[in-house]
Amino acid sequence: MEQAIRHLCDAIEYPDEVPEEDGVCLLRVDGGDVRALVRNGRLVLSKVISREEKDLVRLAAFAAGRILREEAILAWDERAAVCILWQEISAEAESVELKKFFESFMDSCDWWQTRKSEFEVPQAAFPNIVIRP
Repeated sequence: MEQAIRHLCDAIEYPDEVPEEDGVCLLRVDGGDVRALVRNGRLVLSKVISREEKDLVRLAAFAAGRILREEAILAWDERAAVCILWQEISAEAESVELKKFFESFMDSCDWWQTRKSEFEVPQAAFPNIVIRP
């Protein structure tokens, strides 16, 4: 496991063993997987938000407003064919920075997953009512 990922796990007091495959570590957080990898001196976290391509267009409508509020980026992963949220930080970041980075990323994931879950709620159907004076 990369030193930066080990440092992140220590900073957030991650309790479990972290499985690694092809340089990608999977952290089990809040019932879902967060992928962690180090690339070009950057620690990158990502999480699947949706497995439906059609959701990307709907979720993208929120992206412009979120740019000002968070560092996380919504993207389409062509290889895996999933909509992900990802965020990066220097692999040399200190423990305090890593903890804040992780918490910020998870808050962003929660926000985006809430928006995605709203798509699954059926729209209220209003009966055709005519109100006459």
